[in-house]
Amino acid sequence: MRQELKNKRPCYKETIKDQNGMPYVITLSFSEDQIKEIWINGGGKSGTERFDILTEIGRIVSVALQHGTPLEELAACATYHSSGAPSTVVGCVFDRLKEIN
Repeated sequence: MRQELKNKRPCYKETIKDQNGMPYVITLSFSEDQIKEIWINGGGKSGTERFDILTEIGRIVSVALQHGTPLEELAACATYHSSGAPSTVVGCVFDRLKEIN
């Protein structure tokens, strides 16, 4: 179950790019100086499968963070190439979250 957060809380927004240069906007919401919600936008129009998958991933990560799952544990679920580069935008998001957190 999603944790109910205060309506007014610090947020941070920035554009990141995947390995192919595709831009994505990530929006992070904080509570008690910890990331508690994340939104990932980009890579497709609203209503497309890619857009919906990114929305779902953001929700799943948000719930996991709200229930105390360490960011490192979530990041370990992402797929990376042997070079260490992320295979998808999900890995790019986790890499950026680790830098911010």
